[in-house]
Amino acid sequence: MNEVVWPAISKPADAALFALAFQFEQSEWWDPQSLLCNQLLQLEKLLVHAMTSVPLYEDRLDEVRGLEPGALTLDRFRRLPVLTRTDVQEAGNTHMSSALPAAHGAKMTVSTSGSTGRPVRVQTTTLCRLFHGALNLRYHSWHARDLRAKVAALRRVHKKPGGEGPQPWAPGYTTGPMVSLDVGATFGEQLAWLVDQRARYLLTYPSNLWGLLAESKTTGSKPESLHQVITYGEVVPEALRPACEDLWGAPLVDSYSAQEIGAIAFQCPTAPHYHVQSENVLVEIVDSAGAPCEPGSLGRVLVTDLHNFATPLIRYEVGDFAEWGHDCGCGRGLPVIHRIQGRTRGLLTLPSGERFCPRFLTEEFAFSLGIRQLQVVQLSLQRVDVRVAVAAPLSSSDERVLERSIGQTLQHPFELRIEYVDHVPRDPSGKFEEFRSEITPDRSGAPCVARPSTET
Repeated sequence: MNEVVWPAISKPADAALFALAFQFEQSEWWDPQSLLCNQLLQLEKLLVHAMTSVPLYEDRLDEVRGLEPGALTLDRFRRLPVLTRTDVQEAGNTHMSSALPAAHGAKMTVSTSGSTGRPVRVQTTTLCRLFHGALNLRYHSWHARDLRAKVAALRRVHKKPGGEGPQPWAPGYTTGPMVSLDVGATFGEQLAWLVDQRARYLLTYPSNLWGLLAESKTTGSKPESLHQVITYGEVVPEALRPACEDLWGAPLVDSYSAQEIGAIAFQCPTAPHYHVQSENVLVEIVDSAGAPCEPGSLGRVLVTDLHNFATPLIRYEVGDFAEWGHDCGCGRGLPVIHRIQGRTRGLLTLPSGERFCPRFLTEEFAFSLGIRQLQVVQLSLQRVDVRVAVAAPLSSSDERVLERSIGQTLQHPFELRIEYVDHVPRDPSGKFEEFRSEITPDRSGAPCVARPSTET
């Protein structure tokens, strides 16, 4: 078929990819109940497989054992125990299937970076990769990306300083190049490289974008060719979106994923909130007692991967906190996540035992002080350190402004200490933690609550 260049005739694997993506174009408009009914049918297949071939689940799924086909309900499913990262970490190989169905293809191992302090290892399959690829195409389609264009990625690549060579960036298509530079480069080096690449899209972490914007504001250098900034891997501060568009004229688009799961939710094409990718995952948000949260209430995120039969992750607690939103005006029936608050290690613990997710600086305030990176670390119930990366130390008056702003967010008179650093290290995957707790609160203590960010 080499003689046929148009219309294109896809390879069999790509044909399956496009067929799945076409189904997604239909199912995203289904009503929520229709989506749930189909999720439950797929869940039944997953649960039966897990009970019969995964040792970890021999005694964990008794609540649904013996159900007639089509009898599974969401309430019944919610009675199953939560699977924690510790459970997976301590399971050895007992969380992996001993009898993977042949149609799922080959198995591949995925290891998390351990950004929560608890790295885990799972297996994925060729079938999982097919779903991930089709979801990737949906994401690009939703946000009208030109697949022929160039993408510049600032991420962890562990390559030589010059960056990583061109790669394709969308499955099933002949795309423009994606070039990468390690996120460990200085912000000045990154910005100069980005300007030189003249890419249409930038892919990076929200915290890295913050540093790039600060560098751009200071130097006046801008990547004029950018049409869109694509972020992932971290929480997006509310002020980052307008800061990016105001300074660079490029909108910010975000996604929510977990390394061991893949895509969980994508930003809506018409709003800054997220749509759960229900064709591949079932997402729950539960409170400290395990009860479902209503919109407006912050809770723990549980994810069930509907198609990973190699390592079933059933009611898996990814370690994040999030909040449901209401139905979206775009008309899609996919559930809405209003906001994602971040990881368990990102919870501040007050002496009372209450915990919440702090948000410290707006980007405008950070720019005004010349701050490129800021990390707040809780060392005890009395002490908090503030690590600041700036071109030059702050004046004593600016230090007092910073301390006052952070103190208001902490909502307790902690002992604060400012420490100046050249840069704040990222975790092995390249992600950055704006806030990190070095204490281990009692999980049975006071619940996590949502609190407003401090505006300065």
